[in-house]
Amino acid sequence: MTLAVTTSFIAELLGRPRPAEWEKLREAAEARLAGRELPTTADEDWKYTDLKVLGGISFGPSPRATVDLSGHLLPEMVGTRQVFVNGHHAPHASCVSSVPAGVRFLPLSIASEACHSLGSLGNGEEKGLFEDLNTARFEDGAVILVPRNMKVALPLHLLFITKADTPIAVFPRVLVVLQRGAELELVEEHHGEGTYLSCPVVEVRVGEGAILRHERVQRESDEAFHLGMLKAEVAKGGQYHSRTLSFGGRLSRQQPWVRLAEGSEASLDGLALLEGHQVADTHSFLLHAEPHATSRQLHKCIVDGKARTIFNGQILVAPRAQGTDARQQSRNLLLSESARVDTKPQLEIYADDVKCSHGATVGQLDPEELFYLQSRGLNADDARNLLTYGFAGDVLNRIPVASLRRSLRHLVMARTQADSLGDLS
Repeated sequence: MTLAVTTSFIAELLGRPRPAEWEKLREAAEARLAGRELPTTADEDWKYTDLKVLGGISFGPSPRATVDLSGHLLPEMVGTRQVFVNGHHAPHASCVSSVPAGVRFLPLSIASEACHSLGSLGNGEEKGLFEDLNTARFEDGAVILVPRNMKVALPLHLLFITKADTPIAVFPRVLVVLQRGAELELVEEHHGEGTYLSCPVVEVRVGEGAILRHERVQRESDEAFHLGMLKAEVAKGGQYHSRTLSFGGRLSRQQPWVRLAEGSEASLDGLALLEGHQVADTHSFLLHAEPHATSRQLHKCIVDGKARTIFNGQILVAPRAQGTDARQQSRNLLLSESARVDTKPQLEIYADDVKCSHGATVGQLDPEELFYLQSRGLNADDARNLLTYGFAGDVLNRIPVASLRRSLRHLVMARTQADSLGDLS
């Protein structure tokens, strides 16, 4: 299939062989990509995120590779782990011996018969360019299916690692389905070395009364580009709780899209810790489609050096979504005069009986708090580091997986230099 695309970047990525599975799905994605160009800062959704640098890099196919897993393994999930390297399943690094019977946790490449709903969340107009690129060329990923009323005791671990000796593009794909009354804790991590483009797409279906807790950790290399899409539909009385933690990447963008049915709940917490010339962009969309749903969103950013963070959070309350309770907060901490924050929380309400609020703050460390800590014996640098760590702490403290929580606390302490104060974990 030949596409009349005008952008060499897109044409180059579509030039690699197309995998055979999901032919119709891939053809539809390619059709939507016909004539598409990379977004520019003239596009409202990309106003503050410049992708021109992508056009200057030739991203080749992703070869199979082996990696050292030391430092990536979490004790609670030794037997509930699927690993993907450069977008390919790594069976010798994976271990699912502790996954309970009845739960399907397997590579997408061998689960075609279970994935008839792949790519069906949202309509065509809601599918972005990078989501379509993923659909057109993903090679593998993970499927998680939890049957009705099963509560999975151990967390499941999805580990995506990219090892790039030359620039490559990878397209991880994940489908998570919880049937009625099921319950699951999922940890999704992205790590890497070298220069590469990672475009993950995660689709989540939470059944009636089901509960999914989803930790998402982005620790890509400093030369990487991470452009991810998350789509979730939460059925009546279901709960979806997501936490996205962004530490790596030269440029990263997270796009969570969540639809809430009657009486359902969702929380979208986020933390970005940036330095140097990093750029981190979050564009979220929460759709309250039916009555009496609840949503909470807390997004925090710590920005140092010449880094930049962008937050655009939209909550849409449909006309029939009476009884909606939605709250959104964007809180940002600037640690240098050259750092920049652009934040735009949005509420669009078409119902009368609602409780909705949103707000944004951008500021520096409180001089009175700094003075107080110094009056208690800390020097100026230690006082600054402790307050910076404390700003991130309330998001980190909510992570239920103990080893992941400790690991990320130490990472934040090292980045804020709070480790000089001793063990704050």
